[in-house]
Amino acid sequence: MQESEENQLAQLHQQILDAHPELAADASLPERLERAYAHTVELGFTDGGAIARFLRYEATAPNFYRQPAIDAWLRAPGQPVEQRFADVLERVKSRLRRD
Repeated sequence: MQESEENQLAQLHQQILDAHPELAADASLPERLERAYAHTVELGFTDGGAIARFLRYEATAPNFYRQPAIDAWLRAPGQPVEQRFADVLERVKSRLRRD
């Protein structure tokens, strides 16, 4: 990871802690964010906003992207990965509204 990426990740980590102070006690959070960031790079994410949303989800729902259905959807050919991720988020929100 390059220094600029490390700085961005550190800033996002702090933003997450500001929004969710209870996560400060989670010693695994920095490492999980690094792994999730590496996963976004592997999947081909390029949009900074989408990457930040992905990492915010990781902070509150550890390893969400490793669930087989989500992983398969994010790796599916066709649409850009950012669009597929937005589709996943919309589906989750839709289900939450129904429940």
